[in-house]
Amino acid sequence: MFWLRTIVFSSPLLLVLGGSWLFDEVGALQLSHESEAFVCAIDEPVGYLNPLAPSTGVTGEITDLIFDPLLIRDEDLNLRPHLIESWTSRTVVTVRCSSEEAAGESEAKLRSGEYLPEGMKMLALDRTGSVLTVVCQGMETGLEEKLIAEFDPANLGDYLLVSLKVDHSVRDSFEAFLKGSVEKTQIRMIEYVGDRELNLFVRGDTDLFLRELELYYEANPALEPHIEVMGERSYTTAREMLIDLKERVRWHDGASFDSADVIFSYEELTRPDSPLPLASSFAFVESVRALTPLRIKVECREVPATMMESWEKLPVLPSHLLTRLSGPGALDAFFANPVGTGPYQLATRRRDGGVELIANEGYFRGAPLEKRIGYRHYRSLESILLALRSDRVEVIVPDERFTDWSNRNSGAVSALQGEPRIQHFVAWNLERTPFDRNPVRLALAKAVDSGELLRNTPTEFQQPVTSLFYPGIPYCDSPMELPLHDPRGAENLLDAEGYKRAEGNGLRKDGNGDELQFTLAVNEANPEHCRLAAALAEQWLQVGVRVEVEEVEWGELLTERLLTRDFDAVFLSWEVPYERDRYRVWHSSEAGPGEGNVSGLRDPVVDEILEKLRREEDPDEVKICTARLQEAIARLQPCFFVCETGRILTVRSGGVEVFRPEKAGGKGERRPLAMEESRWERNRPWWVRGATGTRSETGPASLSEPE
Repeated sequence: MFWLRTIVFSSPLLLVLGGSWLFDEVGALQLSHESEAFVCAIDEPVGYLNPLAPSTGVTGEITDLIFDPLLIRDEDLNLRPHLIESWTSRTVVTVRCSSEEAAGESEAKLRSGEYLPEGMKMLALDRTGSVLTVVCQGMETGLEEKLIAEFDPANLGDYLLVSLKVDHSVRDSFEAFLKGSVEKTQIRMIEYVGDRELNLFVRGDTDLFLRELELYYEANPALEPHIEVMGERSYTTAREMLIDLKERVRWHDGASFDSADVIFSYEELTRPDSPLPLASSFAFVESVRALTPLRIKVECREVPATMMESWEKLPVLPSHLLTRLSGPGALDAFFANPVGTGPYQLATRRRDGGVELIANEGYFRGAPLEKRIGYRHYRSLESILLALRSDRVEVIVPDERFTDWSNRNSGAVSALQGEPRIQHFVAWNLERTPFDRNPVRLALAKAVDSGELLRNTPTEFQQPVTSLFYPGIPYCDSPMELPLHDPRGAENLLDAEGYKRAEGNGLRKDGNGDELQFTLAVNEANPEHCRLAAALAEQWLQVGVRVEVEEVEWGELLTERLLTRDFDAVFLSWEVPYERDRYRVWHSSEAGPGEGNVSGLRDPVVDEILEKLRREEDPDEVKICTARLQEAIARLQPCFFVCETGRILTVRSGGVEVFRPEKAGGKGERRPLAMEESRWERNRPWWVRGATGTRSETGPASLSEPE
């Protein structure tokens, strides 16, 4: 579930606790030649390096250096192959002709191009008796109808197509049906589609056959049968995708990366009890199987335009290691010392809570120029300044004291602000009063002055929410215009809804004398959430709405409130994904307990937009859809968007450059790390010490050591 994955961010102390455990449990020797490492000063222990539980900050950064995705985003944020070499989509049309002679004639006309519509490319053609199998390039809707329309109708078989789907093995139950069937002679052809579906081509007194089939499966309701008469049709269609993987990709332990790893990851992460539930993202998939070690065949139930976004967010895990794991702590142990395919691999964990990485010399895009990266915990400002002055640290995760120092010593370091990736919001339960009334939700939004809420820290900055989508993504070019601060307008809306201020305490009550109040649940372990929730409650009180902030343990908040939808309002955070598909977050079908639509929004206009976003191919139409979705969400206010945050790093001035080894066969040019570049996190694997970043040979070596 999308929200279960993303609201991990509402409990950042989990990472600190995980890092503390590793600090206590993992005793590590320091690498030799530490002065040669590209050094990053960190402010907390590095936690589990787990791509299944997305994390912010340094732990997330290191995880991205170790684990590579199947697809990546280029400089313009367009989706590009990475561990995947390429993908090919095709439509397989199986045509039942009226006779073998008719099939032979149709085959000849297909090969000559006479039966192929203009612009259609045939990839393969096979004939077995009276059956033709035609493989065409692409999977666009209506392709099969265009192809069949070119055939001579006299050459096509005269059949009634019946589809049968069951919840168990369809072959077992149907073969049992055939043993006792009186009307089975009307079946001309049987086509099994996977384990749970078949197509029947029947001819004759089909009413008798259908009645017999229906009676048999009505007597077996446990199979959950679904029988559908598709009408007179001589063909069936299957849509397939072939995924080819990169050659010469290896895991850090030397094992080859191949189809088995992708299929293992897919199966593990789409099962019901998956640690990262992605089943809904792959609802379009009928089956996945390996054709060769580097080729995968995906059979599709449907063809959403967003299907490659699903493969983009599938983490790839080493099947040769994880299939052998046993015991509840085995997976945690793996993520404490993981094996990936990325440009860097974990060398050791340090006693100070940091880690040392070494370059993956066999990396398929070329080994990184920096051979060592050290993430080290300096226990005092003085030790960081000594390392900085002796050119022995390149990047600093700043704390308050270091930020104060850097403000007083301009020019020594430069601050980098990343993309604002994390959004904080209050989800309303739209099934409870008063949140079932849009004017009330709008009034609560207008009552808040976001400028009074925002607070920057040394490691993060906050700003108002401006979009539902990733900043600068090409499919969305319009902002989300949320309600502006308007306390007078908020009061007018509440007055119009019948909530009047009471004399004396000024709190609002309805016509029955019931006070307008609600409980805002928040994770007790997240101090920033608690701070923001308290500030919101104070502002809402100013317009006469009483709010009780309830600090709840995270496990209870998740299992007893969110999964059961037992809350008035809840403070959450999520990561803004690259994908445009937001079906799981806002569609009416996902509004039940435990589903992704946390607020319970049910709106036909939003549903229509979300469904179109999944299937729309035209880029201009997609932009229209994203603009409409943002407009609808801003108008309906299913949640109140509080703010969004981005990461802040400090780098030594002139100390960091970018060098991509994959360019020009590994002979690319260095370029400065642009201080205004907000997408610097995607360049992180290729950071190198700059021209002024050579190690000083003066001064004691101890200056680089953490205290």
